[in-house]
Amino acid sequence: MRKLVQLDDDGWCVEIDPIKLRRVASEFKAWLLTVDPSRDQFGFLKQDLPLVEAALNGSMMLPYKGYEPHTRELGEGWLPREYTRISAPFYNTIRGAHRSIETVQKDGKRYAWAEFEDVHDA
Repeated sequence: MRKLVQLDDDGWCVEIDPIKLRRVASEFKAWLLTVDPSRDQFGFLKQDLPLVEAALNGSMMLPYKGYEPHTRELGEGWLPREYTRISAPFYNTIRGAHRSIETVQKDGKRYAWAEFEDVHDA
């Protein structure tokens, strides 16, 4: 369902799709739990798993403005392709990145159209 959502000063959506958040966080957590702790050279379990769990249990302030793990490793191309595939939807969702390019001015605030998942899509 398309929804008009307010943007913050940085252009990110203020409202996060809760259905999508639960879906992408659950998928990412399932992947993280397959990581062998003794071979976790990038610290996925120490850096990513706490963020995923905070998103799932509702303790994370959204949209998330904190540290995003592995920025350097991503830029250098060191991380497994599967990590990028499974983590990008999660990080984009918690930051409020899914919106249209065009913005709408309304009551002195900026808005953009965003796709929110329907309960029936889950």
